This record gives sequence, C-alpha cells and structure tokens, in this order.
Amino acid sequence: MDGVVLTSVPSVICGLSLRSVCLNRVNAGSRYHSPNTVSVLRTVNCVSSLSIHPPQKGSSFLRKRNCVATSRIVVKAAAASSVGNADENVEEPATSVKFQRSVALPGCSTTLSLLGTGFREKKFAIISVKVYAAGLYVNESILTGLNTWKGRSADEIQRDSSLFNSIFQDQAEKSLQIVLVRDVDGKTFWDALDEAISPRLKSPSPDDKTALSTFQGIFQNRPLNKGSVILLTWTSPSKMLVSVSSGGLPKDVDAAVESGSVTSALFDVFFGDSPVSPTLKSSLANQLAMVLK
Repeated sequence: MDGVVLTSVPSVICGLSLRSVCLNRVNAGSRYHSPNTVSVLRTVNCVSSLSIHPPQKGSSFLRKRNCVATSRIVVKAAAASSVGNADENVEEPATSVKFQRSVALPGCSTTLSLLGTGFREKKFAIISVKVYAAGLYVNESILTGLNTWKGRSADEIQRDSSLFNSIFQDQAEKSLQIVLVRDVDGKTFWDALDEAISPRLKSPSPDDKTALSTFQGIFQNRPLNKGSVILLTWTSPSKMLVSVSSGGLPKDVDAAVESGSVTSALFDVFFGDSPVSPTLKSSLANQLAMVLK
C-alpha cells in the first residue's frame, strides 16, 4: 500500500477491529456528461484508521487504531477535468458550462450534490441551436432508496420510468440548475416550458391554474441573457421553489409553486419518457448505473 493515501471525514468512532477498508458502494468514474470525480454516496460501512509501522520480516504491515464511520469519500477519477478545477467543477462538454459539484441553494436545508449534466437544443427549420445547459442536484439520501435498481445497466435505468419517479417522490430536496447559453426573453422561455407542461396536465384544477400563473409571472417581461441561471428546486413532491439570477447562483427564492400536478409534470418534462434534454437523462442514467453497481 505504499503511496496510497486514504482520506476520510469522520462522523462516528466505532471501536471495532477492522483490518481493511470496506465500502458498500464505490463509484469509480463517469462517462459522457457525468462528473469525472464522484462522491461515493451514503457509504455506511466502517473504514479503519490505519498507520504504517516499521517492516517486520521484510514487509510493512498495517495496524488498526480505531474505526471511523464515514458518510462521504471522494474518489478522484484517473482522468482530470477537461477544463477548470477537477475537484470543484464539472464541465458540460457541448456548451462548456461549468457546474459546481456541490451547492448550497436558497430554500434548501442541506448541500446538494451534482448527479449529471446535459443541454437543451431547439430546432429551427434545419438548424439546431443550443439554448441552455442543465444539471440535476440531489440530496445524497435519495440514492439510498434506489437499491431496487442495483446492478442495472445505464440503458435499463434510462428506460425505467419508475426509478425517476422514485427520485421525484422522495421527500428529500432536488434541484435543476439551468444556465442560458444564449439570450432569450422571459416570455419565450415560459412559452417553451408551458408547451411542454400543458399536455401533461389533463384536467388542471383551480390550484394547478394558480400555480401555473405564479410560475408564468416569474418570467413575464424578464430578459434572460446568456449566463442567466434558473433554479427549479423541489423541496417536496408538491412544492417547487423558483429562483432566477442574471449570472451566478441565485441567492433568493423568487416564488413558490405549490401544486403536485404541476411540479410532477415539470419533472416529467426533463426526466420522463420523452425528455426535452435527452443528454441530461442519459447522464443521470450513466451515473446512477455506477453508483448502484
């Protein structure tokens, strides 16, 4: 083990005798659009605190001092990030937009971790134009509820709508970060969202209509220039916070949308069977396949 450094964040001293490091989930890397240094989420086993002692009989040995329970171990992938600090950011390759690996967002009770990135492309006649990059952040506790899909391939995960529904129904927070890569006026942005949401609302109730009106009001008469950031944060399956800034992460919540039908429809827009950003859903499927090995 010469040259190997184990770094852990201690949370509980276990007092157990271990001679090796045991992990019940290891996420060793990523593929297209997925973070290339990944947190091993919700590691529940114990990791020995080890020290190297002088050689005995021609070989060194490891002696256990104590056992430390860890909730997070960061594993660096073999390849460095293509641009920027590989420890802090992930670059969405098609748009070159950088996403932080973990963020503290307005209205959230805890830090959220990046699970995948992608981009939205709009076709005008024969021309395809990239409109925004997007990244999904989740409370890491959500991953502990996905053991049913352990061992599934990325393709199987991507085709299984029940997994994404499980993520949505989880009471823990999750947030979609959208970064504009071209100038768009607020009305145009809303019209595109409404066009995708409306078919998913078969018979809108008065509460649904109020929620849609609140949602629409955020974008009316609002310019969304290149670099603008929009956060759609589900604090529960029936409540979504909307935050907008002209650049950088928003610091405040602009409005709360409270309708289970509307919040569910919007999640389905991005992660349902016909997502508006196939690359984002594919990225999540790749990452989840590695986390759930």
